[in-house]
This record gives sequence, C-alpha cells and structure tokens, in this order.
Amino acid sequence: MAHLPWNNPDNIISPEVEKFTRRVIDFILVLIFLIGGPGNVINMAVFYRQGLQDRINVCLFALALGDELYLLVMMCHMAEQVHLQFTSEDRYGPMVMFMTTNYLTGFSGVMYASQILSAIIASERCYCVLRPLKYQTVIRTRTMTVIIVFVYVVVISLYSVVSFRFYIGCVRDPISGAAFKTTIVNEVYEAYEELVDILDGVFFGAGLPGVVMVVVITTTIITVVKLRQVVTWRTETSSSISPREVALTKMLVGTSILFIVCVFPFAVIRVCWLIFPDVNIGRSNHNLFKTSLWWGILLSYINSSLNIVVYYAMGSRYRETFWELFSRNVKKRKRQEARAIRS
Repeated sequence: MAHLPWNNPDNIISPEVEKFTRRVIDFILVLIFLIGGPGNVINMAVFYRQGLQDRINVCLFALALGDELYLLVMMCHMAEQVHLQFTSEDRYGPMVMFMTTNYLTGFSGVMYASQILSAIIASERCYCVLRPLKYQTVIRTRTMTVIIVFVYVVVISLYSVVSFRFYIGCVRDPISGAAFKTTIVNEVYEAYEELVDILDGVFFGAGLPGVVMVVVITTTIITVVKLRQVVTWRTETSSSISPREVALTKMLVGTSILFIVCVFPFAVIRVCWLIFPDVNIGRSNHNLFKTSLWWGILLSYINSSLNIVVYYAMGSRYRETFWELFSRNVKKRKRQEARAIRS
C-alpha cells in the first residue's frame, strides 16, 4: 500500500476535515440517541396498548421496532467512536471489529426496510383518503404483518451480502511506519465485485431509495390535497371518513414530511457515489466518501429518532395513550411502594 486511504493525495477533503466532521457528528448522534432510543420504545408501547388488531398500528409498531434496531446497531459503532477519540488514534475499536468479523453490520440494513415500511404507511393513508369505504377490506392485518416480516427479512439478508465485502485489518503507514486499523476488501468481494457493486450501488444506492422517495412524495401530495377537500369543503367523502382517521392521517403526513426531509438528501448522496466511483472506501476520494457518509448517517438518525415528536405534537389519540401508559405505571409503582411500606 503506497499510502493510507485517508492520506491519498488525490483526496478532495483533507483527513483533518474528515476527522473533525466525524468527531462532531459522533457526539451529535449520541445526543440524538437519548431521544430516539427511549422514544421508539415508548412508540412501541403506545401502539401495542392501542391494539395490534388495527393494521396501521401494526405498521407503526413495526416501524418503531425497525428504527430502534437501526439506532442500536449504529450506536454500538458511534459510542465506541466517541470513546476512541479520547483514548486512541485507532479509527475502529473491538466492538466494530467484532460486528464486522461476525457480519453483524448487515443488521444496519434495517434502515432500508424501515424506508419501505414508510412508503407502505404513506400509501395506506393515501388509499384511506381516496377510498374510505374500501380500504379496511383491501389488506387484512394478518396479511400486512406477513408483508412486513417478509420485507425486513429480505432487505436485511440482501444488505448482509453487501456488508460481507469488508473486514477490519491492520495496515502500516509506509511513511511513518505506524500501524493502523482500516477497512479492507476481502476475497469474496474481489471475486464477485460487479455483482456486489450492483447490489450496493444500484439497488440500495439509487433504486430502492429512489422508488421509496417517489412513492412517499406522490402519495403524501395526493393525501394532503384530498384531505384538504375533505376537511374544508365537506364533500360527500367527508361523511365517510371519521374524525379519528382524519387526525391519524394528519399525523402520518407529518411523519412523511420528516421522512422526505431526512431521506431525500441521503438518497442524493448515494446516487452521487454511484456516478463517481472514485468516491468510496479506499479509493482516491476516501475522505469525501466518509464525510458524506457521516452526514447521511446523521440524517437517517434524525429520521429514526424524531417520530415520537411528530406523534406527540400532531396525534391527540397518541397523547391520550401516552399519558394513560405513564399514569398507569405511576399508579402501579405507588401501589407497590405502599405494599412494601405495610410489609
């Protein structure tokens, strides 16, 4: 190796800028996790309490579960990154090495499964507004559950194939002689490079995010336009949509807008990686790839963490269940404390 990837003289971005960006975003991600980690657990509890017999509750429960898994997998990496900034010059610690060696990084592909689920939710709300009398009978809750499980299993499996191409190894800086840990492509990737690149670049890079983005944007626009007609003009359709469905639809439109704002820039970044192949790990613009990757992860983290804010701000039924859930736990704890005092 003539030089370390981040010291390649052809890099547009210097290693100092990349390192500074990584450090700042690592700290921000840890702070965001303090909202998203507990927030998704609360979301799952709320939708479980509302009842998983309802198809949309199943979708929202699964979305919260997927977001939580993504946050946990990435936080294993980011928390260690923050620790290494104070203790070592290494870019990768034991946790990341363990996850990479055992191919556990493939579980971060749950982010793409959550994107598909967001498109399903946006489509479901659009159909609810357009066909309020038929939408309940189109797909049963059990069928929707099977679809969600299928999506998660297939997407995570495919993304695991992509994650197999790298391992963490030690390389020596030819100038200083110091040894560093970095990502290195393995023999499997070298043998099937074209196939893996198509899966990573075309499918996960441009195809899947592009299709999902088109579906979410289109269905959200249609939903907003039709919902305005229902609420403002009180047409014949308005008598078919209950106030609860209208409120739920408004809340989910809010989550769709959050999704578009956060995912669209990351989708553009992935397309740019596809157009410019030198922007990738270990190639001439390694630092530009890593810097854009940190920003993309930040956006995906925000999307996976702030749904609870939208739910609480725009969902009256969510707020009711939220406080019922906590008041019940408070009362239960007080009863347990009273029993302990008496005993």
